[in-house]
Amino acid sequence: MPRGERPLDAGDSPLLKFAADLRSLRDKAGGYSYRQLGARAHYSATTLSDAAGGRKLPTLAVTLAYVRACEGDVAEWEDRWHRVAAEVLPTPQPAAGEGHPPYAGLAAYGTEDAEWFFGREHVLEDLESRIATRRFVAVFGASGAGKSSLLRAGLVPRRTDRTTVTTPSQCDFTAGDLDHDLLIVDQFEEIFTLCPDPDQRESFIDALLTAECQVVVGVRADFYGHCAQYPDLVKAITDGQLLLGPMGPEELRQVIMQPAIKANCTVETALVSRLIADATGQAGVLPLLSHALLETWRRRRGTTLTLAGYEAAGGIQHAIAQTAERTFTSLERQQRVLARQVFLRLTALGDGTEDTKRRLPRAELDHDVDVDVVLDRLAHARLLTLDRDTVEISHEALIRSWPRLRNWLSTDRDGLRTMRRLTEAAATWDALDRDPDALYRGSRLDTALEWTSRDGVRTSVTERDFLKASQDARDEERKRDHRQTRRLRQLVALLLVLLLFAGSAVVLAIRAQKQAAQERNLSVARLVANEAQSKRATDRRLANHLIIAAYQLSRTDDLRDQVLSFHAATSRDMVSRSVYPTGTTGPDGTALPNARVPFPADDHVYKRLGGYLTPRNTVTSVAVTPGQQAFATTAESPDARIWDITDARNPVLAHTFTEPLIHAVLSPNGQTLVTVESPALIRIWDASNPYEPVLRSTITRHDRAVNAIAFSPDKGDTLITIDNQSTVRLFDIADPSAPHQIGKLDDGQDVTTAAITQDGSTLAVAGRSGTIRLWDLRANPWDPTRLSTLDAHQDRVTTLGFRRDGTALASVGKDSTVRMWDLASKQSPTQRGRISGNTDNIYAVSFGDAPDWVTTANSDGTTRSWEFNLDLAIANMCETAGQPLTPEEWRRNFNGIAYHPPCS
Repeated sequence: MPRGERPLDAGDSPLLKFAADLRSLRDKAGGYSYRQLGARAHYSATTLSDAAGGRKLPTLAVTLAYVRACEGDVAEWEDRWHRVAAEVLPTPQPAAGEGHPPYAGLAAYGTEDAEWFFGREHVLEDLESRIATRRFVAVFGASGAGKSSLLRAGLVPRRTDRTTVTTPSQCDFTAGDLDHDLLIVDQFEEIFTLCPDPDQRESFIDALLTAECQVVVGVRADFYGHCAQYPDLVKAITDGQLLLGPMGPEELRQVIMQPAIKANCTVETALVSRLIADATGQAGVLPLLSHALLETWRRRRGTTLTLAGYEAAGGIQHAIAQTAERTFTSLERQQRVLARQVFLRLTALGDGTEDTKRRLPRAELDHDVDVDVVLDRLAHARLLTLDRDTVEISHEALIRSWPRLRNWLSTDRDGLRTMRRLTEAAATWDALDRDPDALYRGSRLDTALEWTSRDGVRTSVTERDFLKASQDARDEERKRDHRQTRRLRQLVALLLVLLLFAGSAVVLAIRAQKQAAQERNLSVARLVANEAQSKRATDRRLANHLIIAAYQLSRTDDLRDQVLSFHAATSRDMVSRSVYPTGTTGPDGTALPNARVPFPADDHVYKRLGGYLTPRNTVTSVAVTPGQQAFATTAESPDARIWDITDARNPVLAHTFTEPLIHAVLSPNGQTLVTVESPALIRIWDASNPYEPVLRSTITRHDRAVNAIAFSPDKGDTLITIDNQSTVRLFDIADPSAPHQIGKLDDGQDVTTAAITQDGSTLAVAGRSGTIRLWDLRANPWDPTRLSTLDAHQDRVTTLGFRRDGTALASVGKDSTVRMWDLASKQSPTQRGRISGNTDNIYAVSFGDAPDWVTTANSDGTTRSWEFNLDLAIANMCETAGQPLTPEEWRRNFNGIAYHPPCS
């Protein structure tokens, strides 16, 4: 039996955690033995066992073979291998007497490195030919394309005349003395990133354009648009620009091979092929390539640069990040804080362009031991370049490629801009002999102080002195202002007191008078409302006028509801006619005189109605097609029927069901009939031909009796069912022959009625408690999210209905009220209105064509309209009320209040 693996105690060790996760990956893949895994990975079982042993980091090749054999994510594990390697692999140290490195790493090739510069011969010839025929030449290229190396190590050594290389930050912005044969201005974009004064910037550009010597500028390509802002500069570079693109395969081969040959080294063929494949076609890859080669050279085997050494260094994509991360994590805790501040100060934030490096005067950093140690460690790793008086990032590729630095720069860009402005302001103040007029004031000072109070923020001595002086100046100004205003305050104090007393007395008097008037009006309005209620049966005209006048006198919610209730009680119901004779009884045993199917008064069907249908037993439900072509009735005995009422005067029995039906409902388009047989058997019928309904399918998912069924209001593609345990189910019946459940709601409370919006996004349920719950079905109809709970009615809610656009909900309760709810915010619905009236036997509610008009249907076949538009309700009541209130009627009810009758 094979011996089990040594247990791992990963703890905080990245190496042990890496090994433990490799083992976990093998377990998830099926628990292969290492012999089986070796057959899949084409490595020995011992090698793969050692990879997950936790004693040393396996090679990248072994790791990826292990992952592929376990069907893991290769890209993810490759990235993770590089992160762990940066923490656990030792940094190669230069051997004594090993000579000049053949590669520059992140740093640009300087004039002194010309013998190591290869691969740009054709470009140099093109550049020299342009210089020979033009006075001003601009070399554009992406960051990392090799512009600085081309100009310094390529062009300068070829020149025999007086050639000077500079950058905007190294010379006077007035261009100073331009007495040269050729002036090369490298990193020309610094004129935009480091020069805040537009006048100085324009003066520098003019000096270059008017200089008597020839000028070559190197510009990052993403600053091409900035150059276009200066017409004379555009004119100068129109025919004198060279775009430095990515190197081709042969040029890359020269860059890789020739420095190694000069250093008496060889490069594995596999490594050359890999490097060319990784670098071809990438404009900004040269510093990454150079750094990866330098790190590979440090890991060489004898005099040979190997592919294994390249992968251990992290390759082009990870070498810089690996070096930077390893160097950073090797610092002490406080030194890491200093290193972060150094990198942030060395980066100029882009505005529509990539972030760039900036040269930092050493004076901007405090001179102490820790700062010097940090700078020395970062420079030794070739992450920074130190001159006598300045510090800068070796190459902008570090900004793009080191995740930790990118995260620092993206976390608080506003704070970094505050730091940059503070640095510039402090430098200006110091240069002006600390002129008080150059200090911060107002919001700029507040912003700077807030930023410096944050954790991890470190300012320089000059910046701290600047902020201290700004605070002292502000405090002194406040004291002076306080002394100047104190006397004025004393002079006006007495007057203010007098005015305060007088004003308070007036305000209190006005407020008391207004409150008294409001209380009087409310008392009178409610007395008049009670009078109106008593007059409804005997003098409807006077009652309507009184309730409107009461509301207009004191516009409270309860009076508003009373106006709507009056209107509902007196409005003309929709006309309906009998479709089966007097004497039929409803489900509760009461007589249904003239039980009817409702139709609008002007509907053409109404003119044709007149026939009678004679169910033999109690009717339990009625369903009618939208076009009034047919309707179905259910009864307590097995003679549920479908009637053809195309000719309403002569209804024809179209179909009789052989089994007793408990419920029947027709879809909104009239094509589908759903019936409930026995307690829980649901059948779906094609009712397009009412004479021969065709059974399409049966739903047997319910294990409890079904109490209610309903369709969605669009085309009826969704069926809602409610069982006797208040469980709501949603079925997709777009294909009636293949219904399937698409949602379920166990509300946790009693549910007897439900409604769904036309788009199927929101479900409303209610029951005996009188509360309404809104549920969001969009994310997961099997586990809906409760949106809100409405304390809606004081008794059972009998029916619910949504407005077509889903922005309002109507509810009917046994508390004799119909209510409308505004769903502009479904998390916080508000009541739009409440109308009191007879709600007995109402089984359905829907919205009319007007947005505030609700229609209800009764079990006796009648419909009724409920108008929630207060203005329209008042207008209708005034139209039918007749003569306005007379002065005598007004005085009798509103004694002491100015005559202002409604409807006048």
